[in-house]
Amino acid sequence: MTNSGAVECYRCHTPIPENSRYCFSCGADVSGAEGSPNTGSIDALRERLQRLIEGEYRIERLLGKGGMGSVFLAHDMALEREVAIKVLPPDVAQDHQVVRRFQQEAKTAAKLDHPNIIPIYRVESEGGLNYFVMKYIAGTSLEDLLEKKEPLAIADIQRILWEAACALGHAHQRGVVHRDVKPANIMFDHDGRVMLTDFGISKALQAATGFTATGMIIGTPHYMAPEQAKGHAVDGRADQYSLGVVGYRMITAELPFTGDSVHTVLYKQIFEEAPLASSKNAAVPPFLATAVARAMSKDPDLRFPTMEDFATAVWPEQPVVAPKKGRKAAGPRVRVTADSPTEITGAPTTPLAPGSARRARPPAAKPRSRTGVVVAVVVVAGIAAAGYLALGRGTASDQAASPPAVDTVRIADTVRLPATERLRSRRPAAPPPSSPAPVEQAQGFITVNANPYGEVYIDGVDAGPTPVVRWPVKPGRHTIRILREGYRTVTEAVQVDAGNTVPKVYTLLPES
Repeated sequence: MTNSGAVECYRCHTPIPENSRYCFSCGADVSGAEGSPNTGSIDALRERLQRLIEGEYRIERLLGKGGMGSVFLAHDMALEREVAIKVLPPDVAQDHQVVRRFQQEAKTAAKLDHPNIIPIYRVESEGGLNYFVMKYIAGTSLEDLLEKKEPLAIADIQRILWEAACALGHAHQRGVVHRDVKPANIMFDHDGRVMLTDFGISKALQAATGFTATGMIIGTPHYMAPEQAKGHAVDGRADQYSLGVVGYRMITAELPFTGDSVHTVLYKQIFEEAPLASSKNAAVPPFLATAVARAMSKDPDLRFPTMEDFATAVWPEQPVVAPKKGRKAAGPRVRVTADSPTEITGAPTTPLAPGSARRARPPAAKPRSRTGVVVAVVVVAGIAAAGYLALGRGTASDQAASPPAVDTVRIADTVRLPATERLRSRRPAAPPPSSPAPVEQAQGFITVNANPYGEVYIDGVDAGPTPVVRWPVKPGRHTIRILREGYRTVTEAVQVDAGNTVPKVYTLLPES
């Protein structure tokens, strides 16, 4: 606390006005920061929640607190596992219609089934509380990593954006728009895989609090798309803009827009262009800087049509495509208004063989309109239960890419890895970067995806859940096996030649 009536941000220690909700330097939510929660209200909330879940879950401790509620670590007594329980602010409306709307939105988000989305096990509205029971992932979020303000390795940036984009594409195909994509909602499991959280919570909170009726805004200002800042209806391209801002921050170690108030930040989001990421970090490849810049276009029509297109642009060697049949996407022509219920349709994103998709072409410049006024802004920031940051899903060819001109931080260098032997069996060791060509010639690769996703075993080695991208193998015959509870096991032998990638896509059939 300072003598001038201001407080310090608990993350970056920048002095900020006492009544501010966000830090204007790093964007942290300081209204209910983890570093300074209201102990009395948290204890009361914990006791209230424990009474509702008595006999089913045992609350262990508070994991975090933010504008979208509080997260508790709990023990599932029936299944003997740890879970995270996120309780929305207890002052939400308790009108029966509002509660039903909350349950509808939250349960729709719970139906998302993708390996890069943290699953929601249960959604409840009871005793005056609205809460989610989610899978618990212990460790560190992307926000925690970025707080160090050190550039990440380009290969890690590509992989994080690619996996997050695939997860968002899966949701958009089902009419679900996240609305609050930011580093705090991007986690990592024990293998370093990206895990997105808080899907549907913004929409559910909007329904539960009646923000729709007041025309106010849900989201975090530093990552908010211009159309969202204006209070307009949004679609999946708003999430793309937010993920573009995340990419910009990963590349440059800074936010593209800051200011001395929320209104200043939102004004810049609407009217000002961010500097190219390459002007802040000369080591970034031109195609990656261009992809991030296009995702951050002020006009949604100038962004990539789908998240799959964005994923392909940031990692051209691993192109993906959205299914065309039976798709009902939150894409360019499908607007998701605040009053429209969401529904689940469509099929998951499917990786293509390398080189089978065209690299996205940046659009021509288009004059910007300065129409639109920011009114009645209420910004609610989310907080996620942390995720463990470990090894990425890179392959030998990824890690053999040209090194950047500046010092970078590899994800694997930031933490001590648990279960070392298990990780070694799942992730083959990369060869020295100095000799990529012999590695490519001496081995082939297998890429596997499945709908729905399953656990992949290659020659009896657990390669992790789909998608498995460019798993290195010796030339010859290899056995692919995919397991998922409740579905028939898939087994196939494939021939892999040196220097080639064998892409396989399977549809898992339910057990009869």
